[in-house]
Amino acid sequence: MSRRNITRLDWKDWWQKKAKKERGILLCDRCEAVYYDGFWHTDPHASAALKEARPRAVAKPAFCPECRYVVNGEGKASADFEGQLTLDGLHDAEEKDEILRTVRNLARKSEKTDPEDQIIAIDDKGDRVVIATSDNQLALRLGKKVDESFKGGTLRVSWSDDDKPARIYWKHKETRH
Repeated sequence: MSRRNITRLDWKDWWQKKAKKERGILLCDRCEAVYYDGFWHTDPHASAALKEARPRAVAKPAFCPECRYVVNGEGKASADFEGQLTLDGLHDAEEKDEILRTVRNLARKSEKTDPEDQIIAIDDKGDRVVIATSDNQLALRLGKKVDESFKGGTLRVSWSDDDKPARIYWKHKETRH
């Protein structure tokens, strides 16, 4: 039975049978992504059914690769990120907070679609904020959203020829040198 042919009523029974049959199913304790069929998936029905089917005993915490890196710094080198968004010229504290809220909201939405799209770190340096992401396309989407929402800034995208991260740079319209 494929997952697409399952109605919502049958979902819980199907998932419990699948969870018992396949021991390789994991639930991320941080983002509630579910690992099955060789990939991490964001699926609220699956995570709810898996939480219910879990033994009542305390299980060893499991994290998807991105959450493991965010929580523990494990699994990747400290400089191993795929996207970097630099926001420059953030002189107004209220506007800076609004920009960061916009970035976090979009990142949360992306994480629900793909659990491996996450913000790894936000380094606030006053007028400059550097955001490292686990996916270069996420950094690009964040930069485009900031540029679209806060008109007048300058957006520059730098792709590398190698397998290094994409660097997105947004400079606020009021930035002075």
